[in-house]
Amino acid sequence: MGEINVKDVFGVKKERVLSYYNRENVDMKFEEELKGDKHIVIYGSSKQGKSALVQQHIPEENSITVGCSTAMTTKHIYASLLRQLGIKIISSKEKEISSSGEATFKTTFKAMLPFFGEGGADISGKISGGTKSSEVSHDIEYNLSISQDVSELLKEVKFNKFIIIENFHYLEEEVQRILSIDLRLFQENNVRFIILGIWREKNRLLQFNRDLIDRLVEIPVEPWLPKDFDEVILKGSKLLNIEFSEVVKTEVKEIAFGNIGIVQELCKEICLESDVVKRQKITLKINNEDCLEKSIEKKVDEYASSHIRSLESISDSGQIINGLYLSYYLVRVIVESHINDLRDGISKSKLQEEIKKVHYRGKDVRGSDMTNLLHKLAERQSKKMISPPLFDYDRVNRRLRIIDSTLMFFLNFKDKKEIMEEIICPIDSEND
Repeated sequence: MGEINVKDVFGVKKERVLSYYNRENVDMKFEEELKGDKHIVIYGSSKQGKSALVQQHIPEENSITVGCSTAMTTKHIYASLLRQLGIKIISSKEKEISSSGEATFKTTFKAMLPFFGEGGADISGKISGGTKSSEVSHDIEYNLSISQDVSELLKEVKFNKFIIIENFHYLEEEVQRILSIDLRLFQENNVRFIILGIWREKNRLLQFNRDLIDRLVEIPVEPWLPKDFDEVILKGSKLLNIEFSEVVKTEVKEIAFGNIGIVQELCKEICLESDVVKRQKITLKINNEDCLEKSIEKKVDEYASSHIRSLESISDSGQIINGLYLSYYLVRVIVESHINDLRDGISKSKLQEEIKKVHYRGKDVRGSDMTNLLHKLAERQSKKMISPPLFDYDRVNRRLRIIDSTLMFFLNFKDKKEIMEEIICPIDSEND
C-alpha cells in the first residue's frame, strides 16, 4: 500500500473511505440478500452509509446506477438504464390514411441493440471469444412507460446486473408509486433493483404496492451503535498510526447524534488540526481537546450557510394556508426545541401544540392544517431543491423526523436566536 492520506481514511466523500467497517446486522444481511432473488431497499438518514454499503459489496461492473431527480418519471429512469446498456432508442412517425381519407400519424419505436458476434456475450461485464461488437436493429414496438416492454428489451441483451436507483426519495410521490408497481413485474422477470432512499420508517414501498410483500427486503442502515463507531475509529487510527484519547473519542460519539458521517468528518478534522495529514512514522496520541473544539467550530461554520438557507426556504413556502404561515412556525418550533426533543422526532400533536403557543393566531391552527403542511413537506423540500432533505414525515406514526443529522449537529452548537434572526418572520414583513 502506498502513502496513506488522512482524507482517504476518514471523512465523507463519493469514494469509500478506508475506515469502512462491516456490521453484521447490515453488511452480512446485505451480502446474504444479494444471493437471493428479491429487490433490496436500503434506507436511512443522510450520510449514514447507504452508498458506501453498495460500493463495498457490489463491483461497479456488476451494476447499472440511475440517480433520480425531482423532474424524473419512470420513463426517464428506464431510458437512462437502456442508454447505459448501449441500447439506442429511435422514434419515427408513419402516416396512415383511414377509409374516410383522414390522415393520422402513428409513432413507432425501434431499438438498436448491442450485438456481439461469434463467441457470444451478455450484458454482465463479460465478453467471451474476443470478438468485437456491432449493432443490429430490431424493429420492436414498445413503450418506455411499460415495464413489460423494458423487461423484454433487457432479456434481449441477456441483462443480469443489479439496477441501483439512488435518491429514490427525490421522485414525486406518484412516480414512486408507479415504480413500486413496476417492481413486481421486474422481479418476476428476474430483473433486480436496489433502491436507496432517505427516510426512516419501514415499508415505504409497501405503502404504494402491497404486492411487493415477499418480493422485496428492506435493510435499514441505522442505528449505528457506539461500538460500531469505536471500530471505525480504531480501524482508521491503525491505518494512520495514531491513537485518539478516550476523552476525545467519547465526545465525538456523544455529539454525532448516531450519524457515522459526522463521526467520520470530525475524526478527519481533528487529525488535520493535529497536523496529521498522512500515516505517522511514530505512533501519535491525539488528546488535545482544543483540536476537537476547533473541529466542531469548523463543521458548524461549514453547515451554517446551507442549513440556514434551507430553513429559510422551507419557512417561506406554503404561506397561503388560511394565512397562517405554518411553514415559518414549523421551522421556528424546530429551531427553538431542545435538542433532546428532536432526537426521536416530534409527533404531529406535539407540533400543533407547540405551534399554537407561539403563533399569532394560535386558536386558528387546526389539525387539518397541520396534516396539509406535513403531508406536503417532502414535495416542498424537493421543489426548493433542498438536497439532501432535512425532514421526513412518517404518515403511519404521524411523526416528523430530522433525517439530516448534520442539522441536529448544527442546531446543537449554533445560537438559536442567531438562526431565527436570519429567517424572515412573515408577520413582521406584512407590517413593514
